[in-house]
Amino acid sequence: MSKYNETEFIKLDSFYTKDIIYGWIHGTGGVLFRQKLSRWANIMGVHFNRACVKDLSSRWGSCSSNKNLNFCCKIFLLPESLADYIMVHELAHLRYLNHSQKFWDMVSTYIPDYKQRRNELKKYI
Repeated sequence: MSKYNETEFIKLDSFYTKDIIYGWIHGTGGVLFRQKLSRWANIMGVHFNRACVKDLSSRWGSCSSNKNLNFCCKIFLLPESLADYIMVHELAHLRYLNHSQKFWDMVSTYIPDYKQRRNELKKYI
């Protein structure tokens, strides 16, 4: 048995890779994500009905008037600070279903550097 070498990788067929990633997202990763989302919701004093992780192609998240949240599965690949910004952004929509000044004031209460994070996020989609 050889010693672990972090520069060696196992090449997996893309079909299996996708299965592994989606399995983790809907298993352990999903549990951790929901726990963090719930913590943010408690801190912000908002409540959501349902949160789903989907393969969204053109956005990081959405919030419906029914208080249902959707997040792009690629959120798991982001630095934690950017994932936090997306969660806070969508949770703020539970109070303000728009991008009014009150909405951005709420976001900035929890993520003071949200403008920087929003700009950084543009590199990833």
